[in-house]
Amino acid sequence: MPFKLFFFMVFSLAAVVLHGEVCAAPVRITAAGTPAGSATLELQADELVTMTPIPFRLLVSDGAGRPVTGARVSCDMIMPSMTMPENRPRITERDGAYVGEMIFTCAMGAWRINCLAEKTDGSRQAMSFDIETVRMK
Repeated sequence: MPFKLFFFMVFSLAAVVLHGEVCAAPVRITAAGTPAGSATLELQADELVTMTPIPFRLLVSDGAGRPVTGARVSCDMIMPSMTMPENRPRITERDGAYVGEMIFTCAMGAWRINCLAEKTDGSRQAMSFDIETVRMK
C-alpha cells in the first residue's frame, strides 16, 4: 500500500509540473494609450527569445467593448533605438482574434509592435505594444 501511495504522489506531482510547462500562460500586453481591454496582444511563450517563431493572438475591441471582426490587420515590428529591416508577420482572423507568428530578430534593445486594424466601415484603429526585453537564443 505505501508503494501505491508513493507512486500516486510522484505521478500527480509530475502531471502538475508538466501541465504547468505545457500550458504556460501567454505574455499579455495592453496597447499603449488605449482604454484597458480595447487591444491586447497575447504572445504564446513563457519567454521571448530571438529567432524563434512565437505564435500570437491580437484581440481588438471597439468603443463599446465588442470584438472587432472582419478587419484587415497589419503589424510592424520595430526597434525604436535602431534601424531594422522590415518585419511584418502574416496575420489571419480566427475565433474572434487576429493570429500569426512573430520573430524577434535582435536582443539588443526594446521592441515596439505597431498594429493597424482597417475596419469594414472604413475606420482605422491604431495600436502600439511595447516590449522591453527579448532574450538572445
